Amino acid sequence: MAVADDAVFVWETAKFRGLLAARRPGRAFALIRSASGLSQADFGVLLHWDRSHAGRVEREEVSTLFDVRELTRVADILGVPRRALLPLLLETPEIGSIEGSEGKGVDDVDRRQFGLAVFGTAIAAATTSPVTASAAMSMTVGDDHVTYLNQVTDGLFEHDGQFGSGGLAGPALRQCAVARELLERATYDHGTGIELARATGNLVDCAGWLAFDSGDQRAARECFTEALILAERSGDSYLWSNVMDDLRHQAWRVGNMREGLQLSLRISDAIRTIPSTRLHALHAARQAVAYAAVGDRRETMSSINRALREVDRGLDDADDPIWLHFVTPAEIQSITAQAWTYLGQHDKAVAIYQTSVGAHNKPRDEASYRAYYAAALARLGEHGAAVAEGLSALALLGGPVKSHRLVSELQPVRTVVDTVRSGDAELFGRQFDGLLTGVGPVASS
Repeated sequence: MAVADDAVFVWETAKFRGLLAARRPGRAFALIRSASGLSQADFGVLLHWDRSHAGRVEREEVSTLFDVRELTRVADILGVPRRALLPLLLETPEIGSIEGSEGKGVDDVDRRQFGLAVFGTAIAAATTSPVTASAAMSMTVGDDHVTYLNQVTDGLFEHDGQFGSGGLAGPALRQCAVARELLERATYDHGTGIELARATGNLVDCAGWLAFDSGDQRAARECFTEALILAERSGDSYLWSNVMDDLRHQAWRVGNMREGLQLSLRISDAIRTIPSTRLHALHAARQAVAYAAVGDRRETMSSINRALREVDRGLDDADDPIWLHFVTPAEIQSITAQAWTYLGQHDKAVAIYQTSVGAHNKPRDEASYRAYYAAALARLGEHGAAVAEGLSALALLGGPVKSHRLVSELQPVRTVVDTVRSGDAELFGRQFDGLLTGVGPVASS
């Protein structure tokens, strides 16, 4: 989360520690909200609360922040280091430091009461320092550690699914450092080791996707490579297929279409025994894109038909992991539209995207389809309509949705702006350039 600079050290203040020690976490976190310049409504959106609930938390009318999982989730989103939460547990603002050598101070905490907030206390909001090696070596990993890592990953995927990467890549990478230290240095039995490798792999892959969505291709590649090793280590076929799919995405992003096709064929062969219609529909549709990108129309059509048959079978499966939940009939149609784009059938792509616009509750989904629709219109030659739809997409991408990847999808619209010669076209150009370079949305003059 991007907070104002003067808010970064609020948790170091005596007032913040005192409120936690007095068991008033709602008032304590209200200090961070206020220093960040956020309204209660903004705070609620950030934390997936409605505005009334954010106010009730701050007024101490509900006990939300006394749930350890919710407390640590809120701290993670705000970038508050876990060590800063200790006054609430110890009921004293004088907690000293637990970051010294040999993990001193850790044993003073009752892990049964504080859950897993302890093992991440060496993470600082503005650094990438992981749990110290000596502290990790002194720990015995159990089911609760694995559960925690899975909850962190699910939370990151859920936030990305709603609002895009939005600055979460850094915090996610810091969580990966914690998980990595536990995996390589802590003590655990064989079964726990398998689950820890799986949980770490999912977290690392999620961090890679967030980096990819943020435009950091180097960090994304490093994460995907590590996650692939962890997928093999844990024997998790779902994780393996997701990482391979992310690598395929990245190959397309950098223009390596042959690599994308090779990865597609490898995935399809490997997932044959996995009983998930979502998974098979997704990869059949993606394989259609891969074939289309190299100009193979016959195989493209075959893959599209296979994807649509999977959709007809039904996509609801309670056993599917959370990262697969974005796969819906509309999503499969959207992916096939990408295939039509590569084949030069922009009219078909436009028709598919047009049916998707305005049909989604999640802001990121709506931003995605509006961006794709605008780009397809630009390729079709409907430049005025492309600018209008592009502005609709930018309204979301400059507001609740933060995704460098989706902004860059609008490049075809940016390319044709000069041919439109209108106020809207000029506004689109300024806003697009601002968002793509990280300056932020530019208001109309």
